[in-house]
Amino acid sequence: MDWLPGLLLIALAAGLAGLWMACRRRRERVQRLWGELAEARQARDALARYLDAVGMSARAGILLVDESGALVWVSDSARAWLPTDSSGEYLTLKQLPMAASLIPLVQRAFREGREQIRQFQIEDQVFWARALPVEGAPGLAALTVEDVTELQRLGRARRDFVANISHDLRTPITTIQLLVETLRMGAVDKPKKAAKLLDSIADQTLTLQQMAQELMDLSMIESGRLPLRLAPTPLAAIIEPPVSRLETQLEHKSLQLVREYDPDLHALADEETVQRVIQNLLHNAIKFTPEGGAIVIGARPEGDEMLFYLRDSGPGIPPEHLDRIFERFYKTDPARAGGGSGLGLAIAKHIVEGHGGRIWAESRPGEGATFYFTLLRR
Repeated sequence: MDWLPGLLLIALAAGLAGLWMACRRRRERVQRLWGELAEARQARDALARYLDAVGMSARAGILLVDESGALVWVSDSARAWLPTDSSGEYLTLKQLPMAASLIPLVQRAFREGREQIRQFQIEDQVFWARALPVEGAPGLAALTVEDVTELQRLGRARRDFVANISHDLRTPITTIQLLVETLRMGAVDKPKKAAKLLDSIADQTLTLQQMAQELMDLSMIESGRLPLRLAPTPLAAIIEPPVSRLETQLEHKSLQLVREYDPDLHALADEETVQRVIQNLLHNAIKFTPEGGAIVIGARPEGDEMLFYLRDSGPGIPPEHLDRIFERFYKTDPARAGGGSGLGLAIAKHIVEGHGGRIWAESRPGEGATFYFTLLRR
């Protein structure tokens, strides 16, 4: 039996060797799993960075949603309007204010396996939503939600603008046609009547000229082709050319123009574009001042600014409209209605702000309106 201890030692050695090999294989498997886990974490982090980059650059809010309605990931643009619970965690899709519109959209995307689109409205806001199953990630859908309220408002404003322009162009053109026909039918042989008709044609032509200028100005503003070259400019060079261009309209309505400025003072201005501001404001004042009324145009230094003002004696502007009259396409109530595209004050605001100045209006109904704007002094 002397061989028994040796045999036991051999068996023990073999067992230890097998155990060592098993431990080694297990360690290698664990190391491999740790490596795969590290790679998965890196891939996850890279995907998170990619999603964050996409989310930061996207205007629409982006959500990743699973089939249970849980929010797996949200973009920065969505965090601004996405509510959270008391612990700061994002709510599920079912708890969102717009759930009634989004849940059917996501469910249909999962059910049909393709993109779904829907537009919906919550109070005064209009949203556009898109749900799409994520390829290669079963049970996940990408959901984008964008507030398109402003886009819709601009679309309506542009449609209204086209309608207004069409109407406002038709009126002076029709009037000119009627006046010309009257002249052709014999009025041309009656000097007094012919002179009156020609004055009316001149007024309508000036209206068309004003509208054409406003459309051209708007085109240049939107395309960024309105350069400003600021230089010390005498007030007379800013104010008098527009007054001269509108002198016929002033005389036609027997309006008195009162000047209140020192022509030798200077302002830092692009002469031509600031003349457009004066012309737009003066054109409005003439339009809304009754025959025989008065218009005051003036300027005075205030600190490092030159304050310009133009006061009419018309019906005034209701207080609820004062904050909006400088918006594009905006027209106030019928008390100050009339021809025009609704662009003149918006163009004036753009030009003044391009000079680093401010523009505003003050008025009381029935007491006329005063428009102010500032330019830097030289």
